[in-house]
Amino acid sequence: MANTYQYGDKEYTRQQVIDYGRAHYPKLYWIPRGIGISAVAGAVLLFVLIGVGALLFFRDFGKQGLDTYWADVRIIIYSASAFVSFLVGLALFATSYAKPSDDKCFMHGEKCLRQIAYDRAAFRNSHKED
Repeated sequence: MANTYQYGDKEYTRQQVIDYGRAHYPKLYWIPRGIGISAVAGAVLLFVLIGVGALLFFRDFGKQGLDTYWADVRIIIYSASAFVSFLVGLALFATSYAKPSDDKCFMHGEKCLRQIAYDRAAFRNSHKED
């Protein structure tokens, strides 16, 4: 059969190798997901701090103080960087849910099954010598 793969003394179909690779694929999706959550949380915190500052300026100086606050280049830069951080965080969070392709899962499953077959053969050879 063309779609049968031999690893050690066991035979697997292509779909079985893909399923094995998918089940044992590294769970590294938490890295971009965690960075995305942190970026969104940081952006929201920065938006809250900018808003609190605006309220304090409005309370102490009125509308003129608030206009001066929003015209400050630093506040514009802080707002823009918070917005960019928010978008990057959302993008990282969304892409962390992407599943690996069948080809990647096949290659990973093939690598794992070869390693298991090699380890079993080495274990059997080491016990034959005793």
